[in-house]
Amino acid sequence: MKNQKRVKTDLTKISKDIQLPNEEVRKIVMKNYSQKLMSEADNLDADINHLENIFSNETNYLAMKLVPLLERKILYLSYIENARLNDICRRLKLQKKEVITLRNKAITHFKNNLATLNKITLIKKKGGNS
Repeated sequence: MKNQKRVKTDLTKISKDIQLPNEEVRKIVMKNYSQKLMSEADNLDADINHLENIFSNETNYLAMKLVPLLERKILYLSYIENARLNDICRRLKLQKKEVITLRNKAITHFKNNLATLNKITLIKKKGGNS
């Protein structure tokens, strides 16, 4: 019980510090991350190379899986580890401008992937009902 309270407090602090250009993506990532922490804290397999593992929804999982690895790493460091821009630059050996650009591309890729996958799902449902 103490761990759950500590995790909730930590997530509250993290989400206050996160400044994501797109609030919806931040909400999706944080919602799925917190759900995984509460239900499967011991089995959480999300690391810098596997950010997609925080998603229990198959569509969100696939949308994130399709984002290029370097972009996923930047999202992971930014929003899961709550690393500062300078720390991300040092770890990935990139310039600040590159990190900012890649983070924005990652968000765009995730949103586009999600929209495409949702359209495919809708088309499959319509095709199955005909």
